[in-house]
Amino acid sequence: MPLSHDRQFHAVKLSEFRNGGEIWRVVVLNGPNLSADINAMGDFEVLLSEWAADLGVQIEHFQSNHEGRVLEFIHRSSSTANGYLVNPGGLTHVGESLRHALKDTALPVVEVHCDNVELDHRSIFAPSVTSIFSGLRQSSYLGALVSLVLALDDPDFLHPGGTSAINRSHGTPKSLFQ
Repeated sequence: MPLSHDRQFHAVKLSEFRNGGEIWRVVVLNGPNLSADINAMGDFEVLLSEWAADLGVQIEHFQSNHEGRVLEFIHRSSSTANGYLVNPGGLTHVGESLRHALKDTALPVVEVHCDNVELDHRSIFAPSVTSIFSGLRQSSYLGALVSLVLALDDPDFLHPGGTSAINRSHGTPKSLFQ
């Protein structure tokens, strides 16, 4: 049925999707060669912060063209973070140290890419991240943020206090079929 101009749409707050009230802390890491892409999206950090506020979570941004700085930031932030959204940028195919640093946090990690070109070749992060969002420009970050928060709210999935046999709060991918 086509949309008519007289239809009324209800604006939905992102927090209405949530099942929990915890204020999760999500860290957004953008690796090398992403400054131009992020700047091209306008006030991207402001937009992402607004989405986080609407979800009722805290967000922290970090971007560097220097791999060592990204690694140091992960080491500093892991004790207070609940999960990471990571666009490895220029490290997508070669960032073993970044992959290991994220895995060592034992926290959920969602790999994010604005377009699918970045995933033309196999990402080395794919085997060790919780999820991947790609191809939707800045909406990839929104999808990743909402999904991570909802999964953190779920005691049977990523909630840090979950005790279910299938809980993955440790961040490590685990087949649900084993």
